[in-house]
Amino acid sequence: MSQQSSSKQSIIIGALSGALVLSIGASAYLYFQSKNQPEVISQENVAEEPKALQVPNNETALKELFGVSDPSGKVKTAPDKLTNFWFEQSIKVGTNNLHVKFFATQSLDESGQPVDAHASGVDVGAITYKQNSNQWEVISKQPQFGVAGSWGKVDEVKPEVLQLSPNSLAVMLDASGGMGGWFDEGKTIFVFAQNSWHDVGYVQTGGNNSGTCDENEPPEGIKDGAGPCYSYKGAISVVNGSTSEYPDLLVTRTGTESKEHRGALIPAKNVTYIFKDGKYINPNEPQ
Repeated sequence: MSQQSSSKQSIIIGALSGALVLSIGASAYLYFQSKNQPEVISQENVAEEPKALQVPNNETALKELFGVSDPSGKVKTAPDKLTNFWFEQSIKVGTNNLHVKFFATQSLDESGQPVDAHASGVDVGAITYKQNSNQWEVISKQPQFGVAGSWGKVDEVKPEVLQLSPNSLAVMLDASGGMGGWFDEGKTIFVFAQNSWHDVGYVQTGGNNSGTCDENEPPEGIKDGAGPCYSYKGAISVVNGSTSEYPDLLVTRTGTESKEHRGALIPAKNVTYIFKDGKYINPNEPQ
């Protein structure tokens, strides 16, 4: 073979080798690029987010609960009764998603105006729905199960939900009162158990004597006149170990209270409320 032919073969082999190296490099580059790219998922196989299930409106709830309705959310349900939508709450009992709408029914005087006496509360009713697949099913209709408020009305509320047991829960509403310079605060409690609502009374959490005390009195107080000022607040929880649908409730209090009427101040004591005759009571107070 001539030297010229050998030189041509070397050139051809070198070119082929270079092309092979370039090909391998390009393949490796494309492979690593593909590994670093985010995965693209076909939209054909992606399920859409389920739309929120709309609860029945107030007009529908009024019709289902009282047989009459009005777009305003309030209507006369009797010649001397005026019913208004009050508030609503989503809850979960066991594995069931529920939604309840509460209504307040005022008593009317002869002129058609709400009775506004201090001791005049309003009747509380409720309609409760359970989510069943893609619809709401009525499981409870209670036009009147309890009483709340004063002066013939109820205030706006911010409900607080407390799980009592696997099959019951409480909706707790702020409430307060006072007389003769002594004031208290606590919760009006509605319990949902066995597919119905129950008005189980009032649990006091706090109190003070700000209307009948004297900050300048010594800690031991005095026999006559104003005593030292006390004030306490508290929070409600379920007593550990309770398994009943209506368990004992512990009120954990902070602050001070009076040892005796207008007497010395002591740290506020915790109180346990028990369920008796359909209501929560403080067994340490006269019934």
